[in-house]
Amino acid sequence: MKKINKRFVLIGMGAFGIEVAKSLRNNNEDLLIILHNDYDNSKDTRDGLITLKRLREMGFEYLYETDTTNPLALKKHIKSTDTIILSHGKNFETKLLTIEALKELGVEEIYARATRDMHAKVLNKMDISRVIFPEKQEGKRFALELINKSVKAMDEVAPGVFICEMRIPKEFLGESVRKLRFRDQFHVSVICLKELIPTGKFDDRGEELADEKVYIQDFRDVTLCKNHTLVIAGGKDRLKGVTDLVVKE
Repeated sequence: MKKINKRFVLIGMGAFGIEVAKSLRNNNEDLLIILHNDYDNSKDTRDGLITLKRLREMGFEYLYETDTTNPLALKKHIKSTDTIILSHGKNFETKLLTIEALKELGVEEIYARATRDMHAKVLNKMDISRVIFPEKQEGKRFALELINKSVKAMDEVAPGVFICEMRIPKEFLGESVRKLRFRDQFHVSVICLKELIPTGKFDDRGEELADEKVYIQDFRDVTLCKNHTLVIAGGKDRLKGVTDLVVKE
């Protein structure tokens, strides 16, 4: 069977869409960006946050502007096998009509960004792949990091399951992940080890720049030092038992 190359199509563009587009491009994914423009409407319904010209200046190649609520207009650019990410933020009605147009074309994998709770509820009833609520998710993540100041980053990846990046407590220095027996002692899993490697270069403030190296395999016998951080996963209370060791210093 011939393998079908996956293509991602971003419809609508704002800060969220730009970050998604950059990440897909940086991972060498096939990407098409479409901005909405209802040419027959007297009102300005264009994606006003960013223009095709600006996107070209940012290095994006495959760009179109069309009425995304019109199945005939979309059919010129969209395939039923495409993965669609709807990033409209300005006009919710446009997003709903675009989803209907995509379904008429037989598109099955559709992700839509929500900006309000009510919008999320409506989108969830439209039988799409997933509703994305970046502001809400980022707000929860930021609150977790405020509460747990001993960690560099923290997120809830599933109900009751958290992942965080923590600095190395003094009592762990000179030890290894294997010797510390995280699962037995703390009932958490170590996902990876990160290391900051000084570059010998300095920024405008005179602070030395560093490259980050991530060890996903073969890190359990590495001797832990101050330049390391650990990414660990587990229940909230279990993680707190480990990260509190940093707070006590």
